Amino acid sequence: MVLEKLGESLSGVIRKITRAGALDEKLVKELVREIQRALLSADVNVKLVLELSRRIEERMLKEKPPAGLSRREHAVKVVYEELLSLLGGRAHSSTSSKARIMMVGLQGSGKTTTTAKIARYFQKRGLRTAIIAADTQRPAAYEQLVQLVEKYRIPVLRKAGESSAVEIVRSALEEAGKADILILDTAGRRSCLKRWRRLRKFLSLTRSF
Repeated sequence: MVLEKLGESLSGVIRKITRAGALDEKLVKELVREIQRALLSADVNVKLVLELSRRIEERMLKEKPPAGLSRREHAVKVVYEELLSLLGGRAHSSTSSKARIMMVGLQGSGKTTTTAKIARYFQKRGLRTAIIAADTQRPAAYEQLVQLVEKYRIPVLRKAGESSAVEIVRSALEEAGKADILILDTAGRRSCLKRWRRLRKFLSLTRSF
């Protein structure tokens, strides 16, 4: 899966930093290139990747490590902070901070299992999480989501008998209540491109859930 490969690649970068004898300019540039490759392979926006890697390289080379940290430990801290910044900053348990995440990708790319993992990730950090089962193409999509998250008591929202993804989302937004994080699992066929766009447009027009 894309998410697992990204995690493995970034873990490799961290291991290389911690095992480095000296963190010189040559090694920093090599590490930055590996981070770029990992993010680009995960379909992160090229502009964001270039900006992120520029900041990481600049901070690793120019920033003085805080008292008590070695250059290697500081480099790991820089990578962590910049990746966290890319994801929107530190997660807070405050219910005033809400987010919607729409999973988009082709069939078989692992959207549904990744949806469950992301939901669990946020739940473990104290955020109230819910999932919208908006895949109307694959018959077992809803059942798979329920099976993946039922032991964590993460609600999976879907209006019974509804075939319109937009209507499923509309109903789920009303049902979601006080959820902090709302994740949409969508259909994964090329023919669903227009549907993804309608969903994105619909979400951009709604301001609360």
